[in-house]
Amino acid sequence: MTPHRTFRDDAARLWNAWDVHPAWGERRMRDRRVHAAPLPPALHERRSTERRRERGLRIALPPRLAHGWIAFECGDERRRIAPIPRGWSELDEGALLALWRGAEALPPRRKRLVE
Repeated sequence: MTPHRTFRDDAARLWNAWDVHPAWGERRMRDRRVHAAPLPPALHERRSTERRRERGLRIALPPRLAHGWIAFECGDERRRIAPIPRGWSELDEGALLALWRGAEALPPRRKRLVE
């Protein structure tokens, strides 16, 4: 289970924090592998058939997010810090607040047509 924390910021607003481990991201950073020696004919064109076991949307993640991040949320405000600091879920509230202060501010979520 993913750790979840709540804390109050300097303005006494309640924030939620949790770690995110993306399982849906595209792990490949390049389109093709590079080989020094020529490939056998059976491996020459690997993209001719789909080899993934799970179908679905894959999003290319920036390398700094590939191993996860901590998400901070309070109402429409969001922040993120990556990579996930070791032992973050056991930090005292002051140290958690310091992480939050150093986190990247994100734009508000886009509103859905139906909510």
